[in-house]
Amino acid sequence: MADERDEEARLRDVALQNAQSILAARRRAEDALRQQSEWLRITLASIGDGVITTDAEGRVTSLNAVAESLTGWSQTDALGHLLTDVFRILHEDTRQVVENPAIRALQTGMIVRLANHTVLIARNGEEHPIDDSAAPIRDQSGVTIGAVLVFRDVSERKRTELARAHLAAIVESSDDAI
Repeated sequence: MADERDEEARLRDVALQNAQSILAARRRAEDALRQQSEWLRITLASIGDGVITTDAEGRVTSLNAVAESLTGWSQTDALGHLLTDVFRILHEDTRQVVENPAIRALQTGMIVRLANHTVLIARNGEEHPIDDSAAPIRDQSGVTIGAVLVFRDVSERKRTELARAHLAAIVESSDDAI
């Protein structure tokens, strides 16, 4: 009888040690996941470009601070909305709606880069000339589960190009030697 009680006590001790080991491993894994999530959040916040991610249906799942600033949408307001509502783009000359690169990336499963003549219309109506590209987000089995859109305000570059073109036109039209 004593042997049986000793055996039960040993089994309980082993079970308790196993449970404690499993709990410690789980805590380490959760800490690592929190650290990795924080690292990703800090990285996205540090990028100078706007970054928006979507799910497979093209609904917004995240925006970084630059994307919030350029689109005029806060992450809280944008979450769950269709990307085409949050990221409205037009051709700068024709003013025609431009196909959204992230939606095309979702449809084709390929990286999409748009020409440099795109204007982002912010929520408040402000316009920002942008460069943008998008790529599908795939899970481990290769299934497209979303898209990531990266874009930047190119207003300063456009102003510089316009100034250079203006200067070139002056030089070209001048009858004097320069």
